Amino acid sequence: MVNLSKYRQLSVVAVVIMAAALVLTFIALWNSLLTSETKHEGWVIVCILLVFIPGVFTFVLAFKASDAGMVEKVKTLAYESGKTDILREIEKKNAESTEVKAAESAIESHVELILSAVKGTRNEVTLSNKILASLAKQLEFVQGILYLKENESNVFIPKGTFALTGKNASPFKKGENLNGQVAESRRMMIVYDIPENYFEISSGLGTSKPRFLLVVPIVSESDCIGVMELAAFKKPDEKTSKILNRVSAELGKSFTKFIVAS
Repeated sequence: MVNLSKYRQLSVVAVVIMAAALVLTFIALWNSLLTSETKHEGWVIVCILLVFIPGVFTFVLAFKASDAGMVEKVKTLAYESGKTDILREIEKKNAESTEVKAAESAIESHVELILSAVKGTRNEVTLSNKILASLAKQLEFVQGILYLKENESNVFIPKGTFALTGKNASPFKKGENLNGQVAESRRMMIVYDIPENYFEISSGLGTSKPRFLLVVPIVSESDCIGVMELAAFKKPDEKTSKILNRVSAELGKSFTKFIVAS
């Protein structure tokens, strides 16, 4: 460890020598003024002071910098400040991690609740109808259609519906209309402006039209084997999208079992 006290002593010796030199210089200048006609003596004094003042300033800095107690205090403050920042960052990350885990847990609970309604289902038609009803109940969808692909013709045909009125569910192939595009891309699509007369809800209070449409692929082993159309009045959020992705992945496994069994 550096011996700071030694530097403090040296700085004191240096400033004493400077002060002595300044006194001797003024004495010599005073004698010179008394014995000869020295011109511009004021400027000489100013130059001497300009040299001495920075030296004193340097001494003060060196004296303070070599104060072991002050250095330790600065180190302690820096350490405490850095430690506080690190602890705050850790707390922030822990809080974010807790929030993420809570959100993931809520999503898993929703998925399990939705899938619990179709446990023990023995055929694809019943499964299609039950999963649409469960999604409508848990995620507030008002209408839905589920299509499954026919292996021989490669055509997607409707297997299940929920609250469908005023619309005939027609078969389609990959690339055709919105459903076909989703089947081809295997990515969920959210339509914010449903085409006129695409869906219509009828009830005792009259008729109304949903504002949002979700087209969800059902994928098994990198192949789209089904598509769900889900209509809603409420704009779907990120949580809804994540739940649908999890549910569709499980449905891919379930429908594959029926296809293999058939």
